[in-house]
Amino acid sequence: MNNLLQIREKIKRANRLYEAQLLATKSGEVTPYRRSVFEERIKKTQKEMKLKDSKN
Repeated sequence: MNNLLQIREKIKRANRLYEAQLLATKSGEVTPYRRSVFEERIKKTQKEMKLKDSKN
């Protein structure tokens, strides 16, 4: 895979995590983000990244 594509993917992932950390929606309402939920999402995203990397 091209290094530029990998860099773009990492930037996109970082932006998604940053946005998820700032806000969470529940039933369409914006609620403060809990640290435990953020850590859970980080773990989930890291697993997805490992799976994606293992496919390449």
